[in-house]
Amino acid sequence: MTVVMLFSVTSLFAQGKYGADSANCVKYLNFYRDYYRQNNYQDAAGLWRKAMESCPPTASQNMLIHGRQIMTYLINTYQGAPEGRQALVDSLLMISDIRAQYYPSRKLVAMENKAFDMVTYEPADNKEVLSALDEIISMSGNEVNPDLLVARMDRARQLYELNLVSDEEVLNTYSKYAPVLDELVTNDPSDENKQRQQVFDNAFIVSGVANCNNLIKVFQPRFDANPNDLALVKSIATLLSDANCVDSTLFLQAVNAMHRMEPSFNSARLLYRLHASKDEHDLAIKFLQEAIDDTASTAKDDADMLMEMASYQFKNMNSPAAAIASAKKAVELDESVAGKANLLIGTIWYNAPCSGNEIEQRAKFWVATDYLQKAKNQDSSLAAEADELIRNCRIYYPSTEDAFMYDLTDGNSYTVSCSGMSATTTVRTQK
Repeated sequence: MTVVMLFSVTSLFAQGKYGADSANCVKYLNFYRDYYRQNNYQDAAGLWRKAMESCPPTASQNMLIHGRQIMTYLINTYQGAPEGRQALVDSLLMISDIRAQYYPSRKLVAMENKAFDMVTYEPADNKEVLSALDEIISMSGNEVNPDLLVARMDRARQLYELNLVSDEEVLNTYSKYAPVLDELVTNDPSDENKQRQQVFDNAFIVSGVANCNNLIKVFQPRFDANPNDLALVKSIATLLSDANCVDSTLFLQAVNAMHRMEPSFNSARLLYRLHASKDEHDLAIKFLQEAIDDTASTAKDDADMLMEMASYQFKNMNSPAAAIASAKKAVELDESVAGKANLLIGTIWYNAPCSGNEIEQRAKFWVATDYLQKAKNQDSSLAAEADELIRNCRIYYPSTEDAFMYDLTDGNSYTVSCSGMSATTTVRTQK
């Protein structure tokens, strides 16, 4: 791009602070400042240009600072041909370049100003803005302005919608800068930063790039090349989760890698659910136990997860004894789950296959009734479900005559062994 400056810059090496034309330099500095202080930028503009032509850049840093505001005013009020407006924009950007060159201690501020001015005034199809933003973000390091990250994401979106950059560019922008913004929000969870993060994420989402095929196409090779890059792995997991790509192999790989490098209660629980969805029962239970064992989980968390484990062992693994053990342990950790635990145990006994004589096969319904009665007494919200099962249990109680044949009467104590489980219950007959 050829920059058409609306002013010339006196050489730094001109004689003295105010240059070879020091009289005019000082005169025009004072003249434009009078109008500038009155916020009369229109009349200040011509005199400011004279100052820029007469003074070396080092005569006054304020000359450059004020010049940016004056030039911004001229751009915002310009009503001529597009070429004239672009010349003003080029001059505005050049002011920041000059300040960065001659005032190195303020280079970061100057280049940040330039980046924001490019975002504001350069047309949406100008791809150079991306490079300018990348440069200032890299230069800023840990002190990066979060608004720059938002601007970078939004400009990538605009260019993608104009078919000027690939979907990979948008994806790479998000994966590169989302973790940076996440860290900023973690360190300063202000409402302003949370709003910035929302705008950043929305720019990515509305771009339409984040579908499963695109995400996997871009990130599978990057994961394969850097499976130990924690920041990358976290970004991949987040992107795939947000795009509902949790059934993909890449998501499972990313979560496994994340858990390996930075194990946590949440990642272990997520891995349980992923492996459970694939019917990988042993792995599912392994990770759920890891989540339970993690010191970050509370007793309530652990009780809830033990109940989840009990249900999984019963429904998916045909392990009734293990399921009952998990449910009972859950109650030991948190009494509030007792009702649900006893309902589950009653259901397990109800469905257990039992061998032996007629009484030995039916005694399981007495045990089921014991637990179902406890469940409804402990949690009234379970009463309807428990009562329905109790009614079904009663259908299978032996008659008084059948019980008598085995020397049993109502109220006798009876020990049941079935499917690896045992319990002592009370004899009940049909009335």
